Amino acid sequence: MKFENNPPLRTAWIWIGVMAAGILAIFLPSLIGLDGFDGGFALSLLGLFVALIGLITSVIYFRMAAALERITRKENILAHWRFSPEEWKKYTEREHKVDVGGRKGLFIMVAVITVIVGIIFWIAVRDNPLIIFLICLGIIAITGLTAWLTGWANYRHNKKNLGEAIVALDGVVLNRRLHLWKGIGNRLESITYEGYRRQLPQISITYSSPGRHSRNVYTARVPVPPGQEELAKKITADIAAAHLKESPI
Repeated sequence: MKFENNPPLRTAWIWIGVMAAGILAIFLPSLIGLDGFDGGFALSLLGLFVALIGLITSVIYFRMAAALERITRKENILAHWRFSPEEWKKYTEREHKVDVGGRKGLFIMVAVITVIVGIIFWIAVRDNPLIIFLICLGIIAITGLTAWLTGWANYRHNKKNLGEAIVALDGVVLNRRLHLWKGIGNRLESITYEGYRRQLPQISITYSSPGRHSRNVYTARVPVPPGQEELAKKITADIAAAHLKESPI
């Protein structure tokens, strides 16, 4: 599959390049005659770390690329929907509204927790209140900026690309973005069909992936074009039967 049709494959090869740079850094001190105690050991250790990160990440993206290729094969597709500009515009605006609301709630929660932790730390230490305040302010600012940039990028992506959804049993490609709930440690948490009177109905899919301390949770909301409601309900039931112990209905 070509790079433009499989973004994870392109990303995987980028990380292969990062791994190669790390391997080069491991042997660079001996190649240029840099003594280990003059920074050679540190450079080699850094190169080893970069090489390992590149290897692990490239393997993950290669597996995602393979999953994407498997999903987009005709025999694995449950539905392939394309949306009119008007339909996709309505979905994009609704998705942006939901996304902003969710990110706002998460930002407020992080900000409150940061303030509480900062106050507790200041009570315990009773020193350097300005530094503690600046650290808390920095955490809140970084969290807010990250949330805003991510939301803006998602909104821009949906406005730039006309909507398309390829739904399979193990994942969905929604507007050229892969959501996978089987493989690389991912699992399906819930799936529901949600009907609307004045807007496109949707299949709401929540899945999780391994994280450092806990699992990361994501939600993909797949719009359903007019006339495909019964098929969407069947797809919801089929995916739930394949990946969940309990029916979503």
